[in-house]
Amino acid sequence: MRLNRRARVLRTAAVATGTSAALLLPAAAAFAAEGPAGPAAVASDQDGSTPAASDQAVFWRNVDLADGALAKVYQEGQGRFSADVYGGGRLIGTLVSADGKPAYGEHNGLHVVLRPDGTVGSWLDRAPNPKPAPEPTPKPAPEPKPAPVPHGKTTTPPRTTLADGTVATFARHVKDGPRVQVAAVDGTHLATVDARHLTAQHRGWTYKLVPQPGKHQVRFVVVDTPKQGGDSWVYDLSGGLVAAYHAQRR
Repeated sequence: MRLNRRARVLRTAAVATGTSAALLLPAAAAFAAEGPAGPAAVASDQDGSTPAASDQAVFWRNVDLADGALAKVYQEGQGRFSADVYGGGRLIGTLVSADGKPAYGEHNGLHVVLRPDGTVGSWLDRAPNPKPAPEPTPKPAPEPKPAPVPHGKTTTPPRTTLADGTVATFARHVKDGPRVQVAAVDGTHLATVDARHLTAQHRGWTYKLVPQPGKHQVRFVVVDTPKQGGDSWVYDLSGGLVAAYHAQRR
């Protein structure tokens, strides 16, 4: 298998102390170390100087990270691994794991761990899910008010057009007894007959309330003027025509 090799730069102090976990920061210093406390060594070329002689590193594998970044893992030696982390096409940091201890790093919410066996894990900070706004409780539609209950039946009083062209309105159940009102077609009042005024006249026509003997009934009688023949018509109090009489002509 073909292996890629590259030069690695470690601080002299880190090499001398035998560090077990290390984090390398680029010039932006954005990849922050995290995780369990322990000895760590940091190597950097942020001053732009040319690195000195270094160990030889063997490319191990590429690992895709949680936010789409890439980690290039190298084996630095026996039990020692490093990982260059790239995001947006640039190097954002390097992790070094040695002496059987993992190395940790964080960048803009991306957490990366390089384990002693060279494997890499990553995860993202998760913002708490916003609570859904409570849906408003719909107000119930107001119930329709019940229609008022009438105290008694209300009916339209019967009406009849009389022989003279007027209109009679009959009221049987009133306080003072039956009543008949006579009006013109346009509603103009002309005459009224009731228990106190049994007879009324208008332009030669006579209107009467006539009690029927022994029958407890009342008839409404309309009599034509004698000059026009004296004919008469008899109605019950429902407006129905009961009889018509024609006077004898001389």
